Amino acid sequence: MTRALASHHEYFKTGIVQLLATIERRAGLTLAALIALYIAILFFGLTFKYLHWAQGYDQIDYQQSIWNTTQGRFLEISHYRHTDHLWGMDFIPAILLVVPFYALFPSALTLNFFQALFMALGALPVYGIARDRFGGSRLAGLGWAGVYLLYPSLWFVTMSAPWQPRTLAIPALLGAFFFLQRAANGRANARDWVAYVGLLALALTTRTDVSLVVTMFGFLAALWRVGWRWVLPPVLIGLAWFHLSTSVVVPSFYRPDYQMREGDIGGVTEGDYTEIWPGKSPQLAYYSHLGDSAGAILWTIVSRPVDVLRLMLTPDKVEYLFLMLLPLALLPLLAPDVALLAAPPLAMNLLSLRPFQITVREQYQALVIPGLILAAIIGAARLWGWWQARSTVIDQRGVSVIRRNNRASRTAYVLMIGVIGIVAATNLAYRNPVATTVLYRETPERLAAMERLAALIPPDASLGVTSFLAPRMMPRRFIYYVPPDESFPPIERAEYLFIDTRAAALRTDRHRDFVQRLRESDRWQVIAEEQDLLVMRQTPDNP
Repeated sequence: MTRALASHHEYFKTGIVQLLATIERRAGLTLAALIALYIAILFFGLTFKYLHWAQGYDQIDYQQSIWNTTQGRFLEISHYRHTDHLWGMDFIPAILLVVPFYALFPSALTLNFFQALFMALGALPVYGIARDRFGGSRLAGLGWAGVYLLYPSLWFVTMSAPWQPRTLAIPALLGAFFFLQRAANGRANARDWVAYVGLLALALTTRTDVSLVVTMFGFLAALWRVGWRWVLPPVLIGLAWFHLSTSVVVPSFYRPDYQMREGDIGGVTEGDYTEIWPGKSPQLAYYSHLGDSAGAILWTIVSRPVDVLRLMLTPDKVEYLFLMLLPLALLPLLAPDVALLAAPPLAMNLLSLRPFQITVREQYQALVIPGLILAAIIGAARLWGWWQARSTVIDQRGVSVIRRNNRASRTAYVLMIGVIGIVAATNLAYRNPVATTVLYRETPERLAAMERLAALIPPDASLGVTSFLAPRMMPRRFIYYVPPDESFPPIERAEYLFIDTRAAALRTDRHRDFVQRLRESDRWQVIAEEQDLLVMRQTPDNP
C-alpha cells in the first residue's frame, strides 16, 4: 500500500514537472493565450453591459468627442457648462489615436475592444520584468502576468467605461519600468533609453495626473542610481506637463462667457467641491478643500500635516488601502521604493472627499495598478532572494558555494502559486464585475421598454438624459445630463428628455421632486411612459 501511494505520488510529481516544462518551453504561446482570454472575457463583459443599458455616463465624454471629430468638429462635447471641448476637461492628446479606428468602425464596441486590449497588453512588460527578476524564469514571468490579469481592480477599471484614455498609460508605464530595470542591471543601451523616454511621453498624453507618476520614475531612477539621463527627463517633462496642462492648456479651452467660480468651500476635512468646480482647473478643483492652486494645495499638505493625515487615514480609506494590497498578498510593502510609482494616484485618492476615489471598483485606481503590481513583483523577488541566501551553504574554507536549488526553486513555485491563488480568490470575493454584470441586469420587460422609448427620439435631436440611458443614445452632437446642476448646461437646451425615474441622482434630497416639477411645467409634455421610464418633449411654444 505504501509503495503504491509512493508510486502514485511520484507519477503525479513527474506529470507536474513535465507540464511545467512544456509551459515554459511554450511561454510565448501561453502568454498570448492569457492575453487573448482576458481580451475576450472583458470585451464580452463590456459589450454585454452596453447592450443591456448598464454602461454609465463617463462614456459620453470620450465617445462624443471622438465621434464629433470624425464629423469635422474637433473633440467637441456638449454636456458641460464651462467648455465645448474635451481639452477643457483634461489635456488628452492620446484620444486622437483611436479616432481613425472609430471612423472605420463607428460604434461603442470599437471603444470596448480598445479598452480590453490596452489593459491586457500590460501583461507583456509584466512578463519580462518578472522573468528578469526571477533569474530568467519564464514560468515566473507567466505567473506574474497571470497575477496582473487577475488583479481585481484591473477588471473593475476595464469594465467601468469603454475606453478611458488613461488605460493606455498602464502598459506604457509598465513598459517604461522594464527598460529602467534593464538600466539598473547594467544591461541598457541607447535604444532602451529612447524606449524608456518614449513610453513615458506616450503615458503623459493620456491624462494630466499621469504626469505625477512619470515624475516618480525620475525619483526611482535616482534612488537606484542609474544615471542622470534616466532621472532628469521624467522629472522635468512630468512636472512641466502637469503645470502646462492645469494652468495653461485646459483653462484656454474654457468658454469665453464662462464665469469661473472660486472661493472657500470649508475646512481641510470637509466641504463641497461642486460649489466651485471646475475653478481654475477641473483636476485641481476636486481638492479645493486644500487650496485653489497646486502650490496652495502643496502648502496645506506641508503646513498642516496633522489635519491632512486625519483626512487621509479615516477608517474607510485605510480599508481601501488594505483592499488594494490584499490581492497582492501585501507584497508591495516589501518594495517601498518601487511603490513610489503608486504614491501620487494613491495620495490623490486619499486626499479626496469623493467616495468614488476610495473604492477598488472605480476607474480612479487605474494609475495605482502599475505601481502596486511592480512593487509586488520586486517585493516577491526580494523575498525569494532572501530565501535563496538561507538555502546557501559555504564550506569551511569559505570558497565553494553550494546552492540547494531544489529547495529554493520549490519555495519560489509555492510563493507564486500562493499569490495567484490569493489574487484569483479576491477577484471573486470582490464581486467580479463581468459576473455581476451578467447576473444582475435589467428585466427583459424593462429592456424592451428602453428600446421602444429610445426609438421615439430622433437621432439628430438634442437630448437630456439620465446616466445609464445616455450611452445607448449616442452618437449625438448635443446631449445633456439629467438632472443638471451648476456644472451642466440647463436642460432647456434639449428638445427631448429621456429619464429613468429610478436613477440614483433623482433619489437625492436635492432632486427628489425633479420629475414632478417637469410634469407640472407647461414647458414639457409627456409623449411616452412605461416601466418607470419617461420621454418628454419641449412644447412648440418653447423651441
